[in-house]
This record gives sequence, C-alpha cells and structure tokens, in this order.
Amino acid sequence: MTGTEDLANDLIATIYAALLNEASWQSFLDTLNSACPGAFSTLFFHELRGNTGAMAYASGSEGREKALEEYEGYFSSLNPWMRKVSMTPIGRGIVGEEIVPRETFNRSEYYNDYIRRNGLETGVGLTLYRDNSCYFLMSTLTDDKDVDRNLDRAEIFTRIAPHLERVFRYYRSGDFHAAALDLGEGIGDASGVGLILVNEDLRVVRTSAAGRHVLAAGEPVGLDAMGRVRFGNPDLQTSLRLMLDHRRSGQGTEIVDDPASAVRLIRVGGSRSVAFFAGPIVAILIGGAHGGIKPVLRDLIAAHGLSPAEARVFAGIVAGRSLLELAEAAGVKRATIRSQLKSIFAKTGTASQADIVRLAAGISREG
Repeated sequence: MTGTEDLANDLIATIYAALLNEASWQSFLDTLNSACPGAFSTLFFHELRGNTGAMAYASGSEGREKALEEYEGYFSSLNPWMRKVSMTPIGRGIVGEEIVPRETFNRSEYYNDYIRRNGLETGVGLTLYRDNSCYFLMSTLTDDKDVDRNLDRAEIFTRIAPHLERVFRYYRSGDFHAAALDLGEGIGDASGVGLILVNEDLRVVRTSAAGRHVLAAGEPVGLDAMGRVRFGNPDLQTSLRLMLDHRRSGQGTEIVDDPASAVRLIRVGGSRSVAFFAGPIVAILIGGAHGGIKPVLRDLIAAHGLSPAEARVFAGIVAGRSLLELAEAAGVKRATIRSQLKSIFAKTGTASQADIVRLAAGISREG
C-alpha cells in the first residue's frame, strides 16, 4: 500500500470517527495537513451572492491568526479561484493551476498580498457541497509548486470526497434533525407554543403541532407559493434572513423578539461542525405575548431548584441579555452573576449560555 493510500484510509477512518463524535473535525484536518509540511488546510464556505467566505476549521495556522482574519475580512472577495468555483466539479480534487493559469494567478492581488506574503504558493481544493449559491470546500495551501506532488494530493481529496459528501447528507437529513433537534414537550406541544425550525433555504425542518396550525393559518407566519417560510411583517422576515446567513454561523446565540405578534426568533450558537455541515437553523416560537414560554421557564426553574437570584439570571440569558446587563440590573458585580451562572450550569446539567437557551427551547445539545 502506498503512502497516498495510507493517508486516504486514515482520513476516511477519521471522517467516520468524527461523525460518531469519537474524534473531532479538527483532528481530521490536522491529519490532512500533517502530510504536507508548512501547509495551511481549511474547511470553509464561499457565498457567490456576496462574494465572501469564512473558514470553519483551519490547521497549520500557527502564526497565521491574522491571515485568517484578513481572509474573512478582505481577501475572500479577491480569491480568483472562488470566482470560478461554480465551474469546478463537486467531489473531485483539483489543483489551483487547473482553475486559474499560473501566470494569471501570480498577477493577482490575492497571490501577491495574501498567498505569497504568508509563505505559500498554490493550493489543492475540493468542492464538497453546494446549496443555492453557497459552496462548501476543503483546501490545502502549500509552498510546494511541484505539479506531480500536488496532483497526488488532489487524488487524495478525490478519494475521500464521497465520504465527506455523506457527512453533509447526514447532517442535513431528517435523521440528524430528529436526533440533534429534539423538540422537547417543554416548549412545544405541551405548552401550546408554536415551534417551527427553519433552515437557510427558509424551509421548515421540523415543527410542533401548534406550529403546524400557525403555518396553516398563515398568521403571523405562513408558507409562500414555493413552500418557504414567510412573515407578514417585513421586519421579522429581514431578521430571519439575517439570522440564517452562513457568515453568522458559529457566533453566539441570537434572539429577536416581536411582542406585538408574540413571535420570538432564536438562532442557537451551535458547535462548529453543526454550523458548517448542517447549516444555520432558526427556531421560530409563536405564543400569545410569549405567555406560553413564561410558565415553561417557571417549571424549569422549579424542576432544577434554582434560587430566586439564579432564576433571574436563567430568565435573563433566555431573553438574550448579557452578564453585564444582568449585573447592572441586579446592582451586583459581574463576578456575582458569573458565580450564579456556574451554579445554574451545575443544577441544570448545562455547560454554556447557549445550552441554557437550548434547554428553555426544548432543543437538545449536539457536540
């Protein structure tokens, strides 16, 4: 067995280990990058509409933290490879020179002010998945200009591509959402609050019985002729679209409230793997002035034995308030709020503020 075959087999094994949470996606990328000394490997996405992109995982980035920021903030829009990504085949490893001729690439601002300045020369890439105008890719940038060696690396990309495609299919399947987005009775059918989970295509992923009634009635939210979720309130529709932007994935939990229509939008900041492979998901909650939500919070607070001070912090986090805001409202130091938060974590079995929001929303935690 050749070294190329060994590496491909190791990577395939790591893909399935990561899918089963027995390894991390970072370890997968580190294994890939270790085969090319001095390289810089990434899992990233690029949106054609805005001509911008961001990296979900990076390996070999020691000393290149600034390069990551510069790519997302400026150079992703200048990447000549991404300008032709729609013409590259999905599932086949490809070297940079196959996309843009070397002499043309060397004249670009992207090469001279980004690639070369970071001690690199060319790259090997793979388009993994596409939804609408967003492309999900893997790449290894390297200082090695040897065409044969880079073609060997592209062949490894091609070998592992079908397995990575299966990862995308799983994360975007009903099976995954049934397991990772369990609609607990706490805030769904039992409370009478309408719960609708929406993906980046504005399609319904899952819904509670009350949510189905809301969609059927079409007020305050329904489905358009194409089957996409649409609010009558244009401000809520804009907020929903912004929250489903891939570029916001991996950030903290976002909450938007509209008391007039008793609508709450929640985008829970999930793990990087979920944000990258499954895409952004927003939970739409509909209940009279959130009247169905407050009793559920009271039940959760009582069930976990939270003190009055802890209950205020718990409810404040669910409402999207920062620890500083909670401290100022209670007239205490932020360290006191942090201490109360640690106690909430211990009592509720959560580990982050996002977990608290998931608990309140009846959405299970996926690592």
